[in-house]
Amino acid sequence: MRPCMAYGDELEELKGQLKQMEEAFSIQQKMLKQMEIIALSQQEQIKELKSRVESISEKPVVIATEEIKDEVKHEVENYLSSDEVREKLGIGLPDIPLLERSRTEADICDIFYTPDDSSYALSIRSHSGDYSLNIGGRLQMRYQYNDKDGDFGGVDTQNIDVRRARIYMGGNIYSKTINYYWAIDADSFDVQLRDFYLYWTPYKELNAKIGYFKVPFNREMVVSSQRLLFQDRAIASDAFGQYRDYGLDIYGRPFDGHIEYHAAVFQGAGDNPSKRITGKDENLDNEIMSVLSLRYNPFGKFNYYDGTDIGYSKTLKATFGSSVAFNGKKRDVKRDDTDIIVGVIDFGLRYKGIAWDSEYYMMTENPESDGGGDSVGSDGFFTQAGYFVIPKKLEIAARYSMVDPDDDVSNDIQREYTAGINYYFRGHRSKIQADFGTFITEQGDEQDKRENKYRLQYEIAF
Repeated sequence: MRPCMAYGDELEELKGQLKQMEEAFSIQQKMLKQMEIIALSQQEQIKELKSRVESISEKPVVIATEEIKDEVKHEVENYLSSDEVREKLGIGLPDIPLLERSRTEADICDIFYTPDDSSYALSIRSHSGDYSLNIGGRLQMRYQYNDKDGDFGGVDTQNIDVRRARIYMGGNIYSKTINYYWAIDADSFDVQLRDFYLYWTPYKELNAKIGYFKVPFNREMVVSSQRLLFQDRAIASDAFGQYRDYGLDIYGRPFDGHIEYHAAVFQGAGDNPSKRITGKDENLDNEIMSVLSLRYNPFGKFNYYDGTDIGYSKTLKATFGSSVAFNGKKRDVKRDDTDIIVGVIDFGLRYKGIAWDSEYYMMTENPESDGGGDSVGSDGFFTQAGYFVIPKKLEIAARYSMVDPDDDVSNDIQREYTAGINYYFRGHRSKIQADFGTFITEQGDEQDKRENKYRLQYEIAF
């Protein structure tokens, strides 16, 4: 019985192999038929192509004219102007040239749309780099509720206004080292030319600036209002800062940015728009203001033009600075027949989303004439810190500031306590800030005057 079973198994195996071969042969026959169909189709295509070649060869050749080239160029530009096409091709991303406008050697430039640039949105640059024009703008829209002290006759108020609306232009001309900048500023009540100056930057160690610009005195005043930690500067910075003025500044950053210095002279008139518009001379004492500033950055370059650490510094950054101004001004007023000396020392730190800044001010006002009264000394300071709870997105901040307007008068100190929260949609170019501040002013032996401010502000740059 066992041999019969073995033969039966072998027979079944042979039958299976035969069936597989028959199925494979059937598939091959079908493939041959399909290949015959494809071959016939290709023969028809070859015949059609031959006939087209023969018909074209009998016609005269058309050479593209300049008009045809211009028409083709126009059609290509229209095609590339489509947002959908530009997105597919990657055109319009930061620092991507949009259009080569001219092909003459003397007039070749690129236009760039840079929506994530820190300052500008549109740039026009020559290929040589000797000419450029950068354009940008920004808006700050604010709601503020003022809780006044009723014990001093205060009445609560609330406002919705445009805190700042600015359009600015900057670039270089004739060479990469000759630069210019000007800005138009507006708010809910006024429009004025805010900055206008030229600056020459041949070396990192030696540069020059001339025009109307911020006095290089205290760091918080130099920081743009677009990049402040809070919506407004500290009361001490407002009281002792030197704002903008007409002047000349010689400055440099030697030793790879570890040192920065400024030696500057200014008219001393200050930032008083109404007087500048009418052309009235504010320099009452006919003396210029001199400013000296020295800064040390122990860990290399420090971005003190930003009040936050939105860049999320991976290594520790710090700065120590000191400045002094002779014949300076108090707020935006320069007093007649009075010599004013004001100084500041400051400290700043940045590390992994932490931004900490402190500044201490001292001022002495000395009347020049015997009948001008006694000298007046004043001082003030602020310290503030911010931290990104969510890196580059959500930030919390706190500040304390104090001003003593007269060292010889007791119970006249002004204090500020402010806390805030900031959310950044697109860095400083699109953000919302909310803060609450309490401002206390001592009133001698009487009850202190207390006011609260609630502020909400949205900023967008374009």
